[in-house]
Amino acid sequence: MFRIRRICKPKTRPDTWKIAGILKKVCAEYEQKGRSPATISITGFGTPGSEIIVCAEWDQESIETNPRKDVPDIITNKYSKELASLVQSNEIEFYEIATAEKLNQWGVI
Repeated sequence: MFRIRRICKPKTRPDTWKIAGILKKVCAEYEQKGRSPATISITGFGTPGSEIIVCAEWDQESIETNPRKDVPDIITNKYSKELASLVQSNEIEFYEIATAEKLNQWGVI
């Protein structure tokens, strides 16, 4: 099991909630195709933080490439362009979830 986190840093403070809204729409498109529900979160805007960050994160069983043909058209033709105009940087982080099964495989429980 893996947690995937997409991290967006806004170009300007007022763009923060716009980015969160777009990420919510992007995630909803993928959820319709079977991806697990995503959580959208913001740090550094109304909460303490060294910088403003907007994150979308979700869990999935495995990490695989997302073939271009499987990306919904509205993401490619609309949402990606909107995000590009609002975001100064965009990265994806991958975390392996320490499930009981994996901890047992490593002999730590």
